[in-house]
Amino acid sequence: MMLVKHDSCDASIEGHLVAHTESYAGIELSALIGVYEWEREALRPLIFDIHLTAPVSFNISRSELAAQMTVWLQPCRYRLLEALAEHLAQHMLREWPCRRVVIGIEKPGALGDLARVGVRIARNKD
Repeated sequence: MMLVKHDSCDASIEGHLVAHTESYAGIELSALIGVYEWEREALRPLIFDIHLTAPVSFNISRSELAAQMTVWLQPCRYRLLEALAEHLAQHMLREWPCRRVVIGIEKPGALGDLARVGVRIARNKD
């Protein structure tokens, strides 16, 4: 899988609103997650795609992002990927100068080789 980080700038037509988006694809981290008890006996690999939009240039390295996400993931014992994604999005919106967060999470091997299981959420700062 190709790992990508890019910075883009989105401006409104009138030039009044400028937003900087940082994207990080294919971040692999582990967490305790699953509906069934046997899934919750060991850490499971998860693959994250993160898009952070801020009103100013917001530079966080891939390794800094992964390290902070690891800290946020450690106490988690969620059953659903949706709950885990919401947990991470709220941390990012609260602790970083983001106004929009998009998080995609995939759980490799959740259904064997038959399908890919994952979620994608978008949250905006109020």
